[in-house]
Amino acid sequence: MEEINATLGLVVGRLSDENYAQSLDFYRFWFGIAQTYHQIPSDQIFDTIWENRETNSINVVRGPLIHPTAHLIVRLASDAESDNLLAPYSSGIQNRLCTRSLQQFFSDNLSTARRIMNGYADQASNRFCVDTTLIAHWANLGYMEESAIRSHILQSLISHPTFYDHQADALIILFKLAGATFEVYADPSVVDRCFELLKGHCYAPPYSDRDQRYREYHGLRGELRQVRESA
Repeated sequence: MEEINATLGLVVGRLSDENYAQSLDFYRFWFGIAQTYHQIPSDQIFDTIWENRETNSINVVRGPLIHPTAHLIVRLASDAESDNLLAPYSSGIQNRLCTRSLQQFFSDNLSTARRIMNGYADQASNRFCVDTTLIAHWANLGYMEESAIRSHILQSLISHPTFYDHQADALIILFKLAGATFEVYADPSVVDRCFELLKGHCYAPPYSDRDQRYREYHGLRGELRQVRESA
């Protein structure tokens, strides 16, 4: 069973648009074998997705800012809920993953800020970018509580006396993927403050104009500013 779990975890961590259907078939086949010959914990699918939601393509300095396969993780959770074989082990999995991502997001926001205040580099973890991307998708799909969108997510990123790089990262991800959703539900003054902070923010070293991540920061921020100024 341990070998099956490890292999299915790799499948989740290596999803792509090209291999999704084949990966789901593979997952179902081996999950069926595990179900036949082992006792499967009720949280097995949740744990497999949660523990393998990160991907090697996310890198805090030179990789992409937005998780490139987060939409496939959300799709996998949805397919698991509706699949005859997987559904008994996937009840409410999207709501549960959404809640866990939000909990981790708030925790990582504070822990990163605390590290900065203690003299460490201002650098978000891969996990923070991943969970922020997932939050944006679940907000668009209606799995996020309206109160979180209206009163908590954006406010948690602009509540510190100092606006940090990882908080700018999160705002760029959220507005790039779910800007329309936040514009509808969040207070306009909060959205205005977010864009005001993004407009004036400068990223600290080690980023340079040769890094993909630095270019992505400024490219996405420029897009958001153009959209905002033309609204």
